[in-house]
Amino acid sequence: MAAFTGAPWTMEYGGVLLGGPGSVVLHEPSGLLDLPEVRTADRSLLQRHGASAGTDYLGARTVHLSFTVLDDPGTLADVLRVCQPERGDQVLRFAVPGVAGGLGRLTARVRRRAVPTNVVYAAGAARVDVELWAADPVLYADQQSTARVLPVAARGSVKFFPFRFPFGVMKTGAAFIAPPADITVDGNTPTWPTYTITGPVVNPTVLNRATGERITVQLAVPIAEILTIDTRARAVLLNGASRYGALTPDSIWFPLRPGVVRLEFDDLLGDKSRGADIRWRSAWI
Repeated sequence: MAAFTGAPWTMEYGGVLLGGPGSVVLHEPSGLLDLPEVRTADRSLLQRHGASAGTDYLGARTVHLSFTVLDDPGTLADVLRVCQPERGDQVLRFAVPGVAGGLGRLTARVRRRAVPTNVVYAAGAARVDVELWAADPVLYADQQSTARVLPVAARGSVKFFPFRFPFGVMKTGAAFIAPPADITVDGNTPTWPTYTITGPVVNPTVLNRATGERITVQLAVPIAEILTIDTRARAVLLNGASRYGALTPDSIWFPLRPGVVRLEFDDLLGDKSRGADIRWRSAWI
């Protein structure tokens, strides 16, 4: 069976290629650009016209796939094998121009399947219609982005301590501070990153310079041990063990918003060579 390469108008679900050079002809995928159903807390106004608008939340996304399997009983068997409700959530990768940057993915499970055994089926062309249900309605970039979040490093500074008399201050003036690196996030909706921090660090902090939002873990991470902060799962793990209680009260779970994001790393040791590795997928609705 041919592998998914990201060629336009192809998809892959459960490892089965839909469209492209294989024996599966993809007809009409729908639901990728549709807005999922909205849940809200709207309330009717008492003794007045209209309503009071509440906060809107997106529900699940439903995607319909329609394709034909041609003259290949083995491929049809593979399709039926992956399109089983008991298989649970599987990744749907898709390359549709103009959707999720042209190469995206979502995680969904099969809710319905129709394979009519009619005259077309008897001629060797099995028409398959599959309904996928995605609990997370967001479409994500297929490729994961990575970057390094570094501390604000002094540039051009002078060591003053211990004092040596006589001493003076350079006429060139005070040292400048290097700004944190900018991270560019694609998409049209916020996405939730994962930070990985390798010790030794003490009380590491990741700060969004634009908004003031920060996540601080009040914890000493020994040398070579790994602290993971998963903002989507709301999890703090040290070598895989939960350390959620180490979050400081002022910590905020903040996403990466589309555009340019400026993040900064800090910890009590002040080692300017330390930092946090960040991973994320740009997101679309």
